Amino acid sequence: MQMVNKINIERSGCLILCGGRSRRMKQDKAELLYHGKSFLEIICDQIRRMDISQYISLAENEEQIPADFIVLRDEVRDENGGSIGPLGGIYTGLRQCVRDGLDGMYTVPVDLPLFEKELFDLITEAAETDPQADIYILVSSDGRMHPTAGYYRSSVLSAAEKLIKAQDHRLMSLIRHPEIRTVFVQTETEQQDRMLFNINTPADYEALIQADKNRTKHIVLQGEKGAGKSVLIRKLAEEMNCTIGGYLTRAVLNREKGYREIWLYPASFISDPGDQDRIAKTNGKLCGITMNKVIETYPEVFDTYGPELIFSASKKQLILMDEIGFLEEKAVQFKKAVLSALDGNIPVLASIKAKNRSTPFLETVRSHEHVQLIELNETDRDEVFEQLRKLYIDRKDGPR
Repeated sequence: MQMVNKINIERSGCLILCGGRSRRMKQDKAELLYHGKSFLEIICDQIRRMDISQYISLAENEEQIPADFIVLRDEVRDENGGSIGPLGGIYTGLRQCVRDGLDGMYTVPVDLPLFEKELFDLITEAAETDPQADIYILVSSDGRMHPTAGYYRSSVLSAAEKLIKAQDHRLMSLIRHPEIRTVFVQTETEQQDRMLFNINTPADYEALIQADKNRTKHIVLQGEKGAGKSVLIRKLAEEMNCTIGGYLTRAVLNREKGYREIWLYPASFISDPGDQDRIAKTNGKLCGITMNKVIETYPEVFDTYGPELIFSASKKQLILMDEIGFLEEKAVQFKKAVLSALDGNIPVLASIKAKNRSTPFLETVRSHEHVQLIELNETDRDEVFEQLRKLYIDRKDGPR
């Protein structure tokens, strides 16, 4: 083992492993669909969030590969010319990393359709406190190791070559090799455990689809201005005993200039007893101004700060998005982040503009398969609050 440092993301790549033969599934797992996307597309979307070198490892298969990913064909084959398994893909990926001047690479198998970048964040954090390792492997709370979901430094190449020459193609042999130091990174939440649910058989795939059908829908409150959407969300948040992420928007009057400033800020401040105008300006970012019904928006703020607030909520128990409206219409990355949250398993509580004020994006949110749209007005506000109380507060196991 060589002396190494914490993971340098700028000098790292990411390898998607999809060179397996899918014997138990009996069809190519990369092409299985979930929420209308292939498993491969889902993983690629998550990797793009990292802004690092992107590789896909293939053995024999010919998936439709995105143009922004580099295809790597296994450099090592068995005596029949076939794949030697994930060890061959990782070995090939690391050799490419060396050629590209990289220190190592994150790895993820294509059969994790619930995978999110947050799992790699766990690994990066683990390397901050324990940097002297060659391999970092994710371990779920039940003790199960996931050797293809981790980080491999180029320092393992020598040991990998020795195993290949000895015709020992087991990835665990590399992880347990006497020349290699491996750190096992434990998941921290039930949500992270779900991200490691791998699909190996038709029964696994059926369980994934069935669980999706049975899960509680995200709640999106719809109503005219003054209907009380934000008031209801704040009232619920004040009574909840759970961790909250996501974003809030607030219009703050600039008395000197005579217009209202629209601020985007963390939803974690929703229950703060202080002045919300001050909190928004102190902790948020200006995303638009409005004067005499003329609105000027800053899509770049939505596209950078918005996804940061939404994706950072992946460790929380509830995601708030108040509200989803018109300002973000030109913010492509922000809209993708909103839809990603709605595709996810963390409960979402959001508000949206009234039905008679719409855009294609707002219609996509309203019609999302995991959204329960609730119409709100001044007369039924208390009734809706009690309905949501049962869903979010009265449950002993927290929001679901």
